[in-house]
Amino acid sequence: MYWWLLLCFVAVALGLGFLVGILNPQTVTVDLFFRSYNLPLGALVLVCVVVGSVASGLIGGVMRLLHRLKRGRRS
Repeated sequence: MYWWLLLCFVAVALGLGFLVGILNPQTVTVDLFFRSYNLPLGALVLVCVVVGSVASGLIGGVMRLLHRLKRGRRS
């Protein structure tokens, strides 16, 4: 059951990502101090969402690990 929910969630996320990409075709310039890129606005939004999701997942995983280690020391 869990895998079907995950598959449905991924399908909806891909559909929304495709919709965001189509509705925002304007080109924007991203300046990273050492290099600048021209990207469609929809792609930039999606990159920011993916990077934010990965970062929050990593931070959550580290916090969970630290909590588990702290709880293990008390016992």
